[in-house]
Amino acid sequence: MPITIDLHGFKNEVVTSFFVKNLFVLVKSPLGDGSSILNLFSGEADSTAGMSGLCVAEAFFSSIHCIPEMRVHASALYGQAVQKLKADIGTRTDVSRSLPHATIWSALFLGVYEMISSDSMSNWLQHCHGVAAMTEMTGPHGFQMDAAKPILQINRSFISIGAMANRKRTFLEQHEWKHIPWALQPMSKTIGDYLQDTLSDIPGMMEDIDNLFDPNICSEFAIAISHKLQASFERLDSLRISWNFMYPHSCWRQKSVHEPSELYHETLEQVLCFSDLERAIDFVYFNTTHLILHSILGQFTSLPNPDCKFDAGMSPDGNHCQEASELIFWNHENRYRNAQAICQCVDYMLQHQGGASGAFNLLFPLKVAYNHLSGFPTMQKWIAGVMEKISTTKGLFIGTQILEKY
Repeated sequence: MPITIDLHGFKNEVVTSFFVKNLFVLVKSPLGDGSSILNLFSGEADSTAGMSGLCVAEAFFSSIHCIPEMRVHASALYGQAVQKLKADIGTRTDVSRSLPHATIWSALFLGVYEMISSDSMSNWLQHCHGVAAMTEMTGPHGFQMDAAKPILQINRSFISIGAMANRKRTFLEQHEWKHIPWALQPMSKTIGDYLQDTLSDIPGMMEDIDNLFDPNICSEFAIAISHKLQASFERLDSLRISWNFMYPHSCWRQKSVHEPSELYHETLEQVLCFSDLERAIDFVYFNTTHLILHSILGQFTSLPNPDCKFDAGMSPDGNHCQEASELIFWNHENRYRNAQAICQCVDYMLQHQGGASGAFNLLFPLKVAYNHLSGFPTMQKWIAGVMEKISTTKGLFIGTQILEKY
């Protein structure tokens, strides 16, 4: 007989704490006192932010612990929160003022709810676009204060990944969005933040590549794209070198302790371990960004008469050997090795004490890795199995949909 969890009297506190400790574990408190991000709204249970936060927390808790009645309640809260959010936006009297940060948190929580509860990619993408619109309305100056930094940290990735699905550029590629939020504290911008700068350029490059198929586009446009793509590869590799210098002992290999399965591949004989989850996320997103740039390069060089051809990316050479680092960029022909490196992070990120946070940050990188492993069908089947595991054991139902629909 299954064990039931009696949450009477303190349900909200339990599910909120569980959500933050397992899924938002790396999100720093805007209050700077170590308290939960959801505690910002604990005194306003009926507010849009409070309702949205409780909605996603209940959805996550019920998914992990299989509590159908809580899942139904979370769904009802979701409907109410969506209506309240629409009302909040519709009743704004001064459209020139920035949106309250609580309003943006609300939209973000509802987007995460879709990742937990929905099998519809379109619902999640709709929330991505909503978060993007609210973030843009707030403007880059609205994220200079410490209290606003955590939401910008999450939103930039959320918005960029959503925009890649539509292959349309976003405001995040603009210079001011890469500098103004950190202008008051320039040294607070991390390598991960700079990595997000490159990621935010990618949707625009995708749109530009699509425009190249227009016969009326001039050759100068193609040359400009090739220069921008080359510069992105170079900036990314410069960040890689800096990361290896700053975190020289943050990543190492060890032999896998799992028994070989029917989906055995020699790549999985060894796994990558990390000093902490943050370094693991850096590692997978370095490789992911490098692979996406190679996807764009492949599309560019497949044009009938591209004006510029180059093989971007770093091939293994003596310098890489001297670095003794696991974070290496491979050239276009061997880029599958970067996809395999992402796969070798799965063991650590799914078993890390951060709970589902590692799985949450693997969803997009594994999709990108899958696309670059077409010559390794066994590895692709293995990734599909990992996505299924994330969906069924980590509370992220959208994992089953990403490979097929994104």
